[in-house]
Amino acid sequence: MDPVTVSIESLQEFQVQEVSLDGQETYTKPLSMSENLAKLAHKIDFTKPEGEEVESTLADEEKDAKKAEIKEESATVQAVQWPWESVHSKLRLALTEISVLSDILHISRWAKDPRYMVLDPVSQEQTQSKQIIQLLDKKKSLAAAASVLQNGAKRMMRQPPAGTTSSPQKPQHPNDFHADLLRLRQHWRLKKVGANILGDLSFRTAGSRFWHSGTFEVTKTTDMDSEAAEKKNQTPLKVTIPSDIEGTSHIQVLIQEGEADIATAFLPQPSRSRVSPDAHWQERLEAAQTVLFCKEVFAQIAREAVQLKSPVPHIVVGNQIFCTLFPGVQLCLTLCHNTSTDSQTEPVKQPNHSHALEHSLHQLLRELHRSNMGGATPRPITSALTVSKKRRLAGPQAISRKELTDSQQGECLLEKVLKQAKHIVLRKRVADVITQLSCDLQDPIILVHWSAHSQPLVCTAKVHISTSGYEQIATTLLQLTVEVDQIRVLCKDGRVIHANHEEQQLKDLIQCQISQHQISSMLSLSKSMSMHILHYNFQLGVGSASKLGNASSVLVSTHHGQRMVAVRSDPLNGITVLVKGCKNPHDTEHKSNVVTDPKWETIMTDYREVDLERIPGRSFVNKMELLMAVLAS
Repeated sequence: MDPVTVSIESLQEFQVQEVSLDGQETYTKPLSMSENLAKLAHKIDFTKPEGEEVESTLADEEKDAKKAEIKEESATVQAVQWPWESVHSKLRLALTEISVLSDILHISRWAKDPRYMVLDPVSQEQTQSKQIIQLLDKKKSLAAAASVLQNGAKRMMRQPPAGTTSSPQKPQHPNDFHADLLRLRQHWRLKKVGANILGDLSFRTAGSRFWHSGTFEVTKTTDMDSEAAEKKNQTPLKVTIPSDIEGTSHIQVLIQEGEADIATAFLPQPSRSRVSPDAHWQERLEAAQTVLFCKEVFAQIAREAVQLKSPVPHIVVGNQIFCTLFPGVQLCLTLCHNTSTDSQTEPVKQPNHSHALEHSLHQLLRELHRSNMGGATPRPITSALTVSKKRRLAGPQAISRKELTDSQQGECLLEKVLKQAKHIVLRKRVADVITQLSCDLQDPIILVHWSAHSQPLVCTAKVHISTSGYEQIATTLLQLTVEVDQIRVLCKDGRVIHANHEEQQLKDLIQCQISQHQISSMLSLSKSMSMHILHYNFQLGVGSASKLGNASSVLVSTHHGQRMVAVRSDPLNGITVLVKGCKNPHDTEHKSNVVTDPKWETIMTDYREVDLERIPGRSFVNKMELLMAVLAS
């Protein structure tokens, strides 16, 4: 019979490592060829030669057989000696363990008694971790470096000026070059290029893209007498500043309406007209950095004015930028740079200087600098300029390209300045309108309270319209919210009215509120005098149409019903008062011979107009109080 080749394979490719409760099997991966070879190599004892391995295996087999024979013989001997020997040994071992356990329980029970031994845990020495060792090494290295720097600084502070041989214990001379250089490094950025020391005045850390480098040079003055320099308070440190940023500069912000100036502000506030070339280096560097700052801000605003689209194009001419805020109102930005060497004089103060506008513009520049310096967290601590949080989360939040483009199109610096200037103009117009109305109108009294806490583009004011002597029964409140292009008026009844920047619209609105205030005062007075209110309407549609707003009216009668008073208030035509009463039964002149029934004698007559000028009283409410008192008597 021919041989048949049969291949035998394992049923499972991997061995089962674990079977979970739900029946799922966890397999172990088989060893690779390299791992299997390493496992077999670990089993080989390379210390024995090849011939000794066979001999050792044979010797081991003989020893095992001898040990088995000895165990069998000893077991037979023990069985012959005593059949209860195993039980005896086990009981003795159990008795020993029980006695030990009894002693332990007895000792733990009387642990407080000094006669017995107390078992305390043995303290072991704590092993010192490698992190603590590394930290100590770092501290030691930093301490060594700090000591080197401190010793060098102390030697520089104790170094005497050139030409003197004083001891190291002598106090520091005020005209020491190294001491001045140390103070200069504390306030300004310096770097050494070759044999020269150069400084930087630019604002690149705040995102500046201005073309000027802002570099100045620091040198040492050699031909200076120490005694003369000490008397004149001069320093051996000489600072060379570029000629185009010498002098003083400021940006003047002027808002004009026609030829009249509305508000003026300076960025920054000019403190002097010039800086002398012999002035201290700190004063000269601060003035140069202010000049660089003003030029950079003005260049950025001029670039935005050319690119920005508006209904009225902005005009950039030389060092001036003209922008239109409202019809007839113009904003003028002027860069003022003074390089004269005349004596120092204080700048001329403008009579209409606006501290609010100046504060808002300074706050705007500080917020811009802060947003450029510190981006949204988290951010790299070594980088000054970072992307915004919106752009950083654009990928995880799957923001589209349109949304990302819209988020990057923020307001430029010129748009923010224009908004603040518009708000200043609109707030001044509101204040002027209320002041003019309060001066022109003696009745009622108009008081305004401006909020002390306001925002750069929003401020609120509360207008109180009341009658003198009747504040408890006749008061109208209005809340004005002055924004950039509009004014929101919140009335007493909850209505919200929007007004634009025109003065006449706000004036008409307040006049309508005054007209309604007079009718409200008449209603409150009638209730307090026990008069019957027949009808009232704040949006009257009867009679001649009012040219401004809507007329208001009220109709009241006396408590006995013999008299009626009708009051109509128009915002432009003023107040009209009509009185209607019964016929006098004792009047024989107009008595009819045909009508003899006395009930027809109480028929009302026609309305007659009252001349308010002839009624005594300081206000309209006071006059109506006297009139209704006479009619009710």
